[in-house]
Amino acid sequence: MLLIPTAARTAPSPRYWLVLALVLVALKLAVMLADPTQRFFLGDSESYLHSALTGWIPPDRSFLYGLFIRATAIAAGSMSGLLLAQSLCGVATALLCARLAMVDLGVDRRAAALLAVLIALEPGQLFYERMVMAESLGTLCLIAMLSCGFAYLRRGWWPWLLVMALAGVLTVALRMSLLPVVLGFSVLPPLAAATARGAQRSWLRAGTHLVIAVAATLLLHQAYQRLYGYMSEGPPGYLQASGTFRLGLVAPLVKPEHLQRVGLDPALLQQVGPALADPRMREAQLWLDDGLIAVLRRAAGNDTERLSRKIASRALADDPLGLVRMGLATTADYFVAGETRQRMADDLGLRPLSDGMQTSLHERLGYVAADPARLNPVAVYFEQAGPWFIVCLFALAPLALVAALRLGSARRSAALLLALTALGIVAGQLLFSHIISFRYLHPLPPLLLLCAATALAPARRRNGLQIS
Repeated sequence: MLLIPTAARTAPSPRYWLVLALVLVALKLAVMLADPTQRFFLGDSESYLHSALTGWIPPDRSFLYGLFIRATAIAAGSMSGLLLAQSLCGVATALLCARLAMVDLGVDRRAAALLAVLIALEPGQLFYERMVMAESLGTLCLIAMLSCGFAYLRRGWWPWLLVMALAGVLTVALRMSLLPVVLGFSVLPPLAAATARGAQRSWLRAGTHLVIAVAATLLLHQAYQRLYGYMSEGPPGYLQASGTFRLGLVAPLVKPEHLQRVGLDPALLQQVGPALADPRMREAQLWLDDGLIAVLRRAAGNDTERLSRKIASRALADDPLGLVRMGLATTADYFVAGETRQRMADDLGLRPLSDGMQTSLHERLGYVAADPARLNPVAVYFEQAGPWFIVCLFALAPLALVAALRLGSARRSAALLLALTALGIVAGQLLFSHIISFRYLHPLPPLLLLCAATALAPARRRNGLQIS
């Protein structure tokens, strides 16, 4: 016995989705014709391109995105192949959000179509479809994971949890920063299902499905780590540089005694150039020649990653609330004009590719990179939308709560899953971002628009339930 929303039984015909998909494709093609300029964020983009061109496995970035470039741009013999593929990712993201809104959250079909159009034309979506970065594909995988979770909630069919786990590991493989969100979401659909009224879902069934979701997530993540370790000829892991990234995140919490506990000279901290206690310097600790990571690497050599993991664990264990303090301090920088201006300039990709990479792209793909200092129309659109992304960060959680209240008791499980998902994504952003970055906010606008559509849809459109 399942509680199935009436809206799910009266879902639009395939013709509706075909027409909507064609409209979205037409919009994307129109924007592509108006502005086909592709941009690069260094050094991420150059690492991805090098991986695609040579098969090299990056130690600190996604190898899966390199394969995606190889299957699109290199297979087509043109960088336009990547632009087209990422634009289609944007279409798929918009369609998934529209279906989730209509079928799972009871949004009217016209409002769902408008939602899809708004997501397709959202500045972050258009900009990162033109960026040689994993954001567009990664966000599609994230939305696919959420859609599978809601589909399980609607149908109660446990194989959806397996597909959800697969979409989750692909999300992490493309965007490592979303790991806390993916792991946290894995348990939410079964727990939300347990809140259904009456005896429609037994606690035993919910517990069994929870075990399935957790087991599938853990097994797939372990399989991915082993695959990555095999391909990179190193130990299993998400990234070979995961230890230094983890240490960079908690660098202000590191004390001399933490180095001493792992057998390193505490005096090494005196060689660190950037102010160790300053949360704003965490990026500098990762990349500068006199940053914490470079200092440790000169002292520890090949053992740097292992020791970094130990130091980070001890530092966080000694001051677990320090992560919260640093997160709040970093988040406050979104209201500091100088910080946001500098970060936006960096996210726009104003640095040119190296001469060697430009030569490789020209020889292999006939591509000549445009002057990055000249902003194309979509880049200007993205730049002007900076305040919009900040609004998405701070408005997503409260708007999700409003949407959940509007859903009411008739869709209690869906309301709970929507609210917890939004809160988890915002919490992950606040706690695990070592810098402010508009790039990190890329998944938030589609979710905010989804919550807005849910909150604003007429209540009469979503209250009906039928029992199957």
